[in-house]
Amino acid sequence: MIDVRFAERMRKYMRRLPNGFARIAAPAGIALVLGGCGGSWGSADAEVAEVSQGQALFEANCAECHGERALGNGPTAASLPIPPPSLMEHLGHHPQDQLVRIIQTGVPPAMPPAPLSEDEVRLVIDYAWTLVPDSLIEGLREMQRMAEMGMGMGMDMSMPPDTTRD
Repeated sequence: MIDVRFAERMRKYMRRLPNGFARIAAPAGIALVLGGCGGSWGSADAEVAEVSQGQALFEANCAECHGERALGNGPTAASLPIPPPSLMEHLGHHPQDQLVRIIQTGVPPAMPPAPLSEDEVRLVIDYAWTLVPDSLIEGLREMQRMAEMGMGMGMDMSMPPDTTRD
């Protein structure tokens, strides 16, 4: 059984998906429920599992510095030489692939590399989106779309080549 807080985060997560996806997923979900699913939720179970995995990975690898709600206020944040930022500041400012590289390679000396695979990092990022207040989602998603099109705020959005991996 899913706890109430987790179920609410999942509902918020589903509301944050791009409109095109929501238009496809909502009718499909209704059809699944009305058609009788024989107790299997299929992709809904997969979504819940992925967000749950992302949460577990975040708690194990990120929360100590970034905090439970990713606001940069984790238990060790005050003792660090460079305070960790709220992750909300980064979700909209970087393309998805760049976020993955930043998390995997770290940002010396501020942030160590996360010992996570690319797929695991994507789960963490997806989970971080569930922590964003509803009032900020649309603006951050639009900023991320602009960043992915190379239309950053006058900033160089490129990352140096990753020389730490083969």
